[in-house]
Amino acid sequence: MPIHLKVSKGDVSERVIVVGDPARARQLAGMLKDSRIINENRGFLAYTGSYNGVEITIATHGIGAPSAAIVIEELVSMGARVIVRLGTAAALRNDIEPGTVLIPSGAGYNAGGIYAQYLGSGVIYPAVPNHEVLLKLISSFTNSGLNFIIGAIYSSDAFYAEEDLPRMLGSRGVIGVEMECAILFLLGLIRGIKTGAALVVTNKLTEGRFGRFLEGRELELIINKVGAVVLNALSEVT
Repeated sequence: MPIHLKVSKGDVSERVIVVGDPARARQLAGMLKDSRIINENRGFLAYTGSYNGVEITIATHGIGAPSAAIVIEELVSMGARVIVRLGTAAALRNDIEPGTVLIPSGAGYNAGGIYAQYLGSGVIYPAVPNHEVLLKLISSFTNSGLNFIIGAIYSSDAFYAEEDLPRMLGSRGVIGVEMECAILFLLGLIRGIKTGAALVVTNKLTEGRFGRFLEGRELELIINKVGAVVLNALSEVT
């Protein structure tokens, strides 16, 4: 049994959706058939049920790369083979409105820290999702009619420290900023699992940190729609 996720073999399915917020894990678990809770330890709420006849686990990874890495590693150790992050992000372009879905084709990150511990110093490793998962997400969102954009994002390690760096990256083609996709994609490559992500835009950093912020019931309704699309895509990944 892992140290942080108190789960046994058979609790975790091969297909997993990970989220940062335990409330979002509960919300998505409500979309599964015969959902059961498999972990509450340390607040990493996790559930397993089925969608379209396919067993799927919903798990909480917390905030930031170190927390997410612990959960991802333990999920993989218990049998996870496809992990998709359903999260939120801030847009780095003024024409990307809150509620838009970002599908990352790759994630930039700050070399050093957790990345150096995994990769060694001086190594810049491509943080990219699995192509099959990426194409499934693109296909599912195309059929859904929801507004989405594909592109490079930046995984930050400091939610409050940066103002200028994300804006600079936005001027160089990066479409959004969040905190966990890079470590998910890297661990996917290192551990040999399939990964991907879909991120709901909550705000635009082009309007400053305290511009309009999508939250509460408005965000829940969008997550319901996006969650259904991600669940559908994940259920079709081989």
